[in-house]
Amino acid sequence: MKAWTTAELREMGLSKEAIRRKLRAGKLFRVHRGIYSDQWSPLAVAKALAHGLSRIHFTGKTAQEIHLGRKLTFPLEAEGPRTLKGKNFRVTHSRLSATAKVNGLPVVQVLWAARRIAAACGQLLEEYYRGKTGPARLEDDRRRMRRVPRRLKEAIRRTPIGADSVPERQLSRRLSADGISPEHNALIAGYRFDLKIGKLIIEVDGWEYHKNDRAFQADRSKQNAAVAHGYTVLRFTADDIRYHLNDAFLLIKATLELLKGRNPKLPSAATQPYWTWHLCMQTLPS
Repeated sequence: MKAWTTAELREMGLSKEAIRRKLRAGKLFRVHRGIYSDQWSPLAVAKALAHGLSRIHFTGKTAQEIHLGRKLTFPLEAEGPRTLKGKNFRVTHSRLSATAKVNGLPVVQVLWAARRIAAACGQLLEEYYRGKTGPARLEDDRRRMRRVPRRLKEAIRRTPIGADSVPERQLSRRLSADGISPEHNALIAGYRFDLKIGKLIIEVDGWEYHKNDRAFQADRSKQNAAVAHGYTVLRFTADDIRYHLNDAFLLIKATLELLKGRNPKLPSAATQPYWTWHLCMQTLPS
């Protein structure tokens, strides 16, 4: 896909009438005054706008799609030195203090994109600030932003920042919905643990990582270290979270109560052998 300004088309030898003929024939598309594309799609329009309006950067929903590598959708959202509105796009005025280029498109950085869509930025924050460096990178960005809007602060609080895997994020979201905010990739005795809530450590084990001897040994050593430092450890598999998320949640809540010296009712996941209730033990119909 290609984009041109009116001046570039004239330099190619196209007269005003020739440009009109191409527009009528569907061989050229007018994106905005003086900006053209050879295709009409969200991506083509985005590239044309970036080409013709060199000082804009995509923001909000569009920035989220770009950062996550998703297919772009209309309407496109951008920020720039002046407000513009056209067919299927809008540019709002901004000083653009934090910008980058992703896959050739100018875009505001992740936290600045999230501030525009605070109610729907969870996956963007999860993906970008994942892993052991995620919390520190988020804190750096928050300092650069200086004033973090209240709605964005709330979105950050609900988001499993630093979580590595999808099951970890699912479990974290379930805990957050009940007002429990775990720390992810917590560092204890030189080891990283998936989730930490006070003196409770929660590990979510995926099959791929745990199928070799070194991983098996590492997990036993790190669990022993956590216990020696006064922590209680719960371990779940990815299938526990996938098929029995609520059971895992109830067991975590009960364990937190036990750590406070209380006597909670234990969920069935802790009182019955797993082969009597876990879906992984059910035989598929022939």
